[in-house]
Amino acid sequence: MTIDLSRLSLAVQLVAVGLCAFFFLVLARAHRLRQVRLWAMAWWANFVALAGVFAFLSLDAPVVSPRLGMLVYTTGKTVFALLIVAGARHHLRPGFEASLHLGPTALIVGAWSLALGLFAPDLVLAQLGQYVMVAGLMGVGGIGVLRHPRHAQSLWLGVALLVEAALFGHYVPLLAPTIWGAEPLMAYVAYGSFFDAGAEIFMALSILVALEGASAESLRHANAELEASQERLRQLLDLDPLTHLANRRGLRATLAMARQEGAAIIFIDIDRFKEINDQLGHMVGDACLKRLARVLPRFFRPDDKLFRWGGDEFLVVAPGLDDVAAQQRIAAIAGAVAVPTDEGPAFTISAGVSILAPGGDPETAIRDADRAMYDAKRTRN
Repeated sequence: MTIDLSRLSLAVQLVAVGLCAFFFLVLARAHRLRQVRLWAMAWWANFVALAGVFAFLSLDAPVVSPRLGMLVYTTGKTVFALLIVAGARHHLRPGFEASLHLGPTALIVGAWSLALGLFAPDLVLAQLGQYVMVAGLMGVGGIGVLRHPRHAQSLWLGVALLVEAALFGHYVPLLAPTIWGAEPLMAYVAYGSFFDAGAEIFMALSILVALEGASAESLRHANAELEASQERLRQLLDLDPLTHLANRRGLRATLAMARQEGAAIIFIDIDRFKEINDQLGHMVGDACLKRLARVLPRFFRPDDKLFRWGGDEFLVVAPGLDDVAAQQRIAAIAGAVAVPTDEGPAFTISAGVSILAPGGDPETAIRDADRAMYDAKRTRN
C-alpha cells in the first residue's frame, strides 16, 4: 500500500508540474520577458527530473536504471532551482543580465549531477545531497526577494521560495536514518510528493502574482510617462517656442478668472521692430523679443499672466492692479530695455493700459488697451 501511495503521489506531482510547464511555455510565447522564459525552462527541467524518477519507480520493469534515473533527477532539479532563482533575480532587477553563462553553468550542473547520480555510494545519499543543494538555492533566493522586493506582490515569490527551501530542507533529517538502514523518522516521507506538488503549485501561483504586480507597475509607469508626454505636448501647444511665454490658447481661461475681480490689461509693443529686423537681421530681432520676455516677469507678480500676443506684441493680465501701478511697471520695463546688453541692442517700447472692471467685458478691455498702445506709439513718433 505504501508503494502504491508513493507512486500515486509521484504521479500527481508529475501531472501538476507538467501542467505548470505547459502553462509557462504558453506564457513565455505571449510575454517576451526574460524572467518568464527562464521560469518556463525551469518548469520543464523540473518535469524532466520527475519523469526520470517516475520511469524507474512506477513500472514493474523499470525503463531506466536507478542510477540513470537519479542522474536525470539531480540534473533536472539542479537546473530547476538555478533557473527559478535566476528568474527571480531578473524580476527584481529588470534588464539585469543573469550571470548564468552557458559553459560554466553546464559544467557545474554536470559535475554536481554526475557526482550525486553516479558516484554517490547510495542513492539515498544522492537524494539527500540534492535536497540540501535545492534547499540552499531556494533559501538564498527567497531571502534575496524578501529583502529587496520589487513591489508588494514580489513578497509572495519570496515566501514561495522559502516554502520550497523549507520543504526540501526538512526531508534531510527525516531521511537521514535510511543511510544506516533504518526507517525514515516520519512515515509520510514515502508519499511526500503530495506536499511537493502543493509547494510547486504555490510557487507557480506566486510567480503569476509577482508577474501581475510587475505588469501593474509597468502600466503605472507607462501611464505616468503618457501623462508627462501630454503635459509636455500641452506646454508646446500653449507656450510660444521663441519666448517661452504663454500664447493665446490660455488667454480665454485667464480672462474669465480676471473678470471675477477685475484686472489691468496691458499691451506692450517693441517700437520700430520691422526696422530692427531689416537693418540688424532677424536674429537680433528675435534676441529683442526674448530679452523683453525675460524682463517682464521681473516687474510683475507671480499671479500676473504674461502672453506673447503675436509678432512683437505682448499682453499682460494683472488681477487687481490699478492704472497707476501698471504705468509704474511699464516705465520700469522701458528703462530696463533702454540699455544695450550682451544679449542685444537697446530698444524702446510702447504700452497701453485698460482696466477690466469686475464683471466687465474682456474683449472690450483688450481693444481699449490695444488702442491705448497705438496712441502711445503715435505720440512717441
